[in-house]
Amino acid sequence: MNVRKATVIRAIVAVVFIAAVTAAGFYFTNLIADGSMDRYFVQRQVQASTAAAAINVDDVISLAGNASDVGTTTFQQLREQLLRIKHSDPNVRFVYLMRPLGDKLVFLVDAEDPSSPDYSPPGQVFEETKPEDLDIFVGKKPPTTEIEKAEKDRWGTWVSASAYLFDHQGKPVALLGTDVDIKSALAASNQIRRLGTIFNLVAMALLAMVGLQYILWRHNKDRGEALHREMEASMMRLNDELVKTDQMKSEFIQIASHELRGPVNAVNVAVQTVERCMDDKLSEDERTLVEIARNGSERLVDLVNNLLDLTRIEAGDIAMKPEEIDLGSLVTQTVRLFEPLAGEKGLVLSLELPAGSVDAVVDKDALLRVIENLVANGIKFTDTGEVSVKVNVEDSTIAVSVRDTGRGIPEELKGEVFKKFTKLAMSGNGRDRGSGMGLAVSRALVDAMGGRIWYYSTLGVGSEFAFELPRRAGVVPEGAGQVREPRPTTSESPTG
Repeated sequence: MNVRKATVIRAIVAVVFIAAVTAAGFYFTNLIADGSMDRYFVQRQVQASTAAAAINVDDVISLAGNASDVGTTTFQQLREQLLRIKHSDPNVRFVYLMRPLGDKLVFLVDAEDPSSPDYSPPGQVFEETKPEDLDIFVGKKPPTTEIEKAEKDRWGTWVSASAYLFDHQGKPVALLGTDVDIKSALAASNQIRRLGTIFNLVAMALLAMVGLQYILWRHNKDRGEALHREMEASMMRLNDELVKTDQMKSEFIQIASHELRGPVNAVNVAVQTVERCMDDKLSEDERTLVEIARNGSERLVDLVNNLLDLTRIEAGDIAMKPEEIDLGSLVTQTVRLFEPLAGEKGLVLSLELPAGSVDAVVDKDALLRVIENLVANGIKFTDTGEVSVKVNVEDSTIAVSVRDTGRGIPEELKGEVFKKFTKLAMSGNGRDRGSGMGLAVSRALVDAMGGRIWYYSTLGVGSEFAFELPRRAGVVPEGAGQVREPRPTTSESPTG
């Protein structure tokens, strides 16, 4: 067999192999995406069924189904339940109760704000009612929770889950509907498909490069050392491409890891429930094991939450929800949570607040997360001395600083402090393990709230981390979103 014919055969084999590998990659990508979509639909059905079971059917039956219901206590209680259902899942757009009237369905209660053009008042006819929507009420279909995967109406295209409420004789009397926009419902599945497609195309290109290099190497075997040097250079380029591909794979896995949140939280809740409900029935060894499991699950929950929060923030998929709070009370409660941890290390944990009550309108959860991260870091990297928290308040801004007497931050880490996966531990003994995401999440949250964050540090003396926010959400102070240059710890206020 001559060289040319052998080269052609090798090329055909390579093309067939690459095509097979690529086809397998697309097959498994679609399999994973379809599995994610199916799990989401099952989750939506379970959520709708659980929510419907929590509603008092007698309250629903007592409604007149017209405008006279609006001022009643029963109507308000039902609407508050629907609002809680809506807020339990940020993807849910509409939540409502309907019941049949003649050959149509009419609205009883709608979670939408009455001022919204999408609000449906009691008694409004659902004009898009189809005959099959009434089949369950007339006994033509079994009364099971239904999922409609692409329901179109005048408001858009939805993934709709309909669960039914039954009277005391088991007859369906109303339905609870929850609608999720089709784009939001299929976002995770579509993201998996897109990333899988990119990964498969890159893999196909890399396989093509490898196959081509092999064919050229066999075809030009007589070139000896010259070919060897050429192959080394090519393999270096190939290695760079593999590194980039590995990074893409890591990002793909990071996005897909949002699936961990549910199971991780479930494990954490289960462990806490065992510890709370069975404490008096456990032996000392069993309590120790439960405590180890609780500590591990809490750390895992924090890791997953940090990872997913940071991913959502970077993707612009997080919205602040400002509310009026008592800042002093909030900070006090938060700091007290860390007193046992500080006590274990023999540290003094102090708090300085302005005199009197301090009100502010901020996102409570985001503010708590930032304070918790800074206090936890202060305690983690302080072996002796104290960690002090101070709150300063002005007319338009609030500032919180956390000062410690810990190890400080070396000069070479000056520009890395607020980057994700940066660990500030000064020793290699593993006692300060962490994900390296706390400060990155804190900075992202402060930026999202229209504020700024910075730090001062002196190696071997201590550090001070501080952030400043608008006292009223929407009123952005000058310099918001900036990170101040670090400088040695001083006695002056971080907002000075």
